[in-house]
Amino acid sequence: LNHITEDSDRLLKLTTELLDLAQVETGNLQLNLVKTNPIEIVNFALDAVRFQAEQQQIQLELICKNNLPFINADAQKTAWVLVNFLSNALRYSSTKSKLIIEVIPNNQQLVFSVKDFGKGIAEQYQKKLFDRYYKVPTDGQNKSGSGLGLAISKDFIEAQNGKIWVESAIGEGSKFSF
Repeated sequence: LNHITEDSDRLLKLTTELLDLAQVETGNLQLNLVKTNPIEIVNFALDAVRFQAEQQQIQLELICKNNLPFINADAQKTAWVLVNFLSNALRYSSTKSKLIIEVIPNNQQLVFSVKDFGKGIAEQYQKKLFDRYYKVPTDGQNKSGSGLGLAISKDFIEAQNGKIWVESAIGEGSKFSF
């Protein structure tokens, strides 16, 4: 029953990602841009992954200033991107490690980032990470996803006139930001 539930969850996630992708490709991406407290976005994302982090004994460390300015964003889609970053970071982090979530002001914008201390991503793969269906070749130890999460994240952030990027080095982990 557990395996059936896990398979069902994976299929549901893949179907949802494909529907989101179809919305983007057909130009029907509906944004609900409103003044939003960035901490609400972060807290939603942290709540979504907290149980998984606890299961892996991974510490979630939040770095941000009090009284951050509100942002004009689609809170649901922005939180989805942050959840995607966190889920990926948890997938590639070892037990008893930590993730650092930062929200910092930068030139009239806020930069959200998730840093892990995993194996890191070779430079040759970083340019393709946000392409549809692209998966970094692994040594077989890590579960691979659909190759859609980061592509959809890019579409969601760029639709809100934002930028998305990664910084990573082998042996030092990765930092995904928007």
